[in-house]
Amino acid sequence: MDKKNDVKYDFSDKTIKRRRTFPKGKVILLTILIILQALCVLGIVLYRPKPQDIIDKYEIYVTPKDDGTLDIEYKLTWTPLDESEPLTFVYLGIANPNYTVLSHSSNITRVECYDDSEGECHVDLHFGKKLYKNDTIEFSVTINQKSMLCERDGEYFYEFVPGWFNSTPISSYTFYWKDDGSVKSSNSDYYVDGWQVWSGSMDAGEYRMMRASYDSFDAPTVEYKPFYDGSVHNDLESERFGIVMVFIVLIIVLFIFEVFCFDTVVSYHRGRGFIYGYGHPMYIYGRPNRHYRRAQEIHNGQNHTHTGAGHGHTGHSGCACACACACACAGGGRAGCSQKDTYKSQKTMNHE
Repeated sequence: MDKKNDVKYDFSDKTIKRRRTFPKGKVILLTILIILQALCVLGIVLYRPKPQDIIDKYEIYVTPKDDGTLDIEYKLTWTPLDESEPLTFVYLGIANPNYTVLSHSSNITRVECYDDSEGECHVDLHFGKKLYKNDTIEFSVTINQKSMLCERDGEYFYEFVPGWFNSTPISSYTFYWKDDGSVKSSNSDYYVDGWQVWSGSMDAGEYRMMRASYDSFDAPTVEYKPFYDGSVHNDLESERFGIVMVFIVLIIVLFIFEVFCFDTVVSYHRGRGFIYGYGHPMYIYGRPNRHYRRAQEIHNGQNHTHTGAGHGHTGHSGCACACACACACAGGGRAGCSQKDTYKSQKTMNHE
């Protein structure tokens, strides 16, 4: 028997207490992980994507015509906020493809009309110069919009949703509907000087519906189709959601590493950790215990040799040792007791 090895792997309470090493590296790592986790939580709370542009003022003037069409004037004050690329054009959503551009402001050099396969229409308004961060431009365009007047149960009405902006917040909007006294009802906020008025502010991806009804209207009507808002969404919130999910994944990954680091600290104080204390290489002296089983094999070999010589019977000795260990586990929870009991019980079964 090598006494040197027997002393080196001594697992007595006195030796364990003397040889424990404070896991300074794991404590430092645990502190760093907690700080990173706190920063992720702070990022979730504070992160707000910045829009590329902001609409300072959005005004619409709607004038119903005798033929049931609408003359709609759009007036916008637009400020780019993104310094990475200049603003050269904007696009404006249109109610349906049955429209005609009547006029536009002089700072618009080209108007391009589009009608996509899903029935959504818009016009691209190209400017005569490039606009950089914090440059502000005021522009306007007027169209005549057809196929808007509806009739249901003897009621004539319009439902009009002005173009919305999924990526651009609107600081102030005011929508006007011309009312010469013929409007029966509307969902406007107030009436002033011959206009039904809707006003307020909108975040990216918000919209406002204008509705006005009449007792009678001598003009062609179209089939009513409720507004479908499937293409309305807040791109900024979608971007924020993606970043928040990244932060949450990082928090979970950091937590997993924290558990292992914390287990090392618990092992240092208690002689065993939550993860490595049962059935696996456990921490002892603040380090993974790779030698416990070998030390116990050496120790058990000595016991079997001595007991066999004195009594000529080893089965009873093995059982007594296992029971003694089980009692110690219940009483004090010493380092390695679960492994001791498991190992010796298995050895006794094999022996029998």
